[in-house]
Amino acid sequence: MKHFLLMFMLALLSLQVTAQTKKIAQVKTSPTIIRKTMVITKTKTNSTAKSGTTAQSNKTTQSSKTTTTKSTSAAKNTTATAKSSAAAATKKDAVSKKEDDAKKEVAQQPSCGYLCNVPLPYMPQKLDVLFIGNSFSLDTSAALPELFRSMNINNVNVYVLYRGGCSMKQHYESFKNEEKVYDFYRYNQSGEQVLERSVTIGDVMQRYDYDVVVFQQYSLESGDYTTYEPYLSRLIQAYNITKLAARTTFAFNETWAYSSTNKNIAKYKNPTQMWKNICASVKKMKAASGIDIVIPCGTAVQNARSVGVLNVDNELTRDGTHINYYSGRYLLACTFFETIIAPCFNRSLRDDHTVFGKVTDIGQVNDENRRLLQNCARLAVANNYEISEFAGQ
Repeated sequence: MKHFLLMFMLALLSLQVTAQTKKIAQVKTSPTIIRKTMVITKTKTNSTAKSGTTAQSNKTTQSSKTTTTKSTSAAKNTTATAKSSAAAATKKDAVSKKEDDAKKEVAQQPSCGYLCNVPLPYMPQKLDVLFIGNSFSLDTSAALPELFRSMNINNVNVYVLYRGGCSMKQHYESFKNEEKVYDFYRYNQSGEQVLERSVTIGDVMQRYDYDVVVFQQYSLESGDYTTYEPYLSRLIQAYNITKLAARTTFAFNETWAYSSTNKNIAKYKNPTQMWKNICASVKKMKAASGIDIVIPCGTAVQNARSVGVLNVDNELTRDGTHINYYSGRYLLACTFFETIIAPCFNRSLRDDHTVFGKVTDIGQVNDENRRLLQNCARLAVANNYEISEFAGQ
C-alpha cells in the first residue's frame, strides 16, 4: 500500500514537472516568435520604405530629367530666338544704313542738280557753241567744217577755248587767277580759225552770247568722278555771272579711251575698262549736275573699234591718245552733230556725203566707210553707255 502511494506521488510529481517544463518552453518559445515576427515586420517596413524612397527618387529623377529637358529645350529656343533676333537686327541695321546713306547722298545732291538745264534752241537764226576744253575739244570739232559745207549749214559757229591737257580744276583756278593761258579757236563753214592767243577764260565766256556751252574733263582723269567736283559746279557759276546770253544750254563731252599701246592705260588696265570708268563718271556727273545732254564721243569710238574695217591706225588713234586725223575726227564730228546740230535744225546726218582726206591717208572717209561711221555715232547718241551690236551694219 505504501509502495503504491509512493509510486502514485512520483508519477504525479513527474506530470507536474513535465507540465511546468512545457509551460516554460512555451514561454521561452513565444518571445522568439514575437521577435521573429517583429523582425519580419521591420524588414517589410524597411523594404516598403526603401521602395517608396526609390520610387520617389525615380520620380524626382524623372521630374528632374523632364525639367532639365524642358530647360535645355527652352534654352535652345531662347538661343535660336536670340540669334534670329540678332540676325534680323543686323539685317535691319544694314538696310537702315543703306537707306541713310542713300538719303545723305540725295540730300547732298539736289533732285534736279544744281541747275535746271534749258532745252536746245529749235530752228534758231544762228547757233553759237563754246567748248571749255583742251586738245580733245579740238579733235571733236576739227571735221565739223566738212559737214557744214556738205550740208550747206552756214549759221553755226563752234568756239573752242583751248589749253593742252587742261582739267576742270585747272579751268577753275585759271578763272580765279585771270590767267592768260588759252588759245581761242572757231569752226564754221569756212573752216578752222585761230581767233586769239593768250586769252583768259573769263574774257572768252563773255565774248559772245553762246547758246550752248560744252564742258569736258582732261582725258586721263575722265574715268575718275572725284576729279569733276567741285570744279564743274563752280565753272557753271563762273559762266553764269559773266554770260551775255539770256539762256544757255549746257552739255558735256564724254571723252574716249586711250589705245592699248598708250603708256598711261595702266591706270585703267585696258581701253574697255577706261571707257567703262568714263561712262560711270559721266553718269554721276549727269545725275549730280543736271547737265542732261551728253556728247558720247567715247562710246562712238568704242562702237567703231568693234567694227574691224573701222579699227585702223592704232585703235583709231594717231598716237595712242588723240583720235585719228580722218575717220576718227569725222566720227567725233558726227557724234557732235547728231547730239547738238541735228535737234536744233532738224537735219539728218544722212544728208552728209563728205569725202575727208586723201586716198593715201589712213582712215580716209569715203563711200565705203562713211555710213558705218555715221552708224557708230548715231548708235552712241541713242545709247550713251553701251556698245551696240548694230555698229557694223
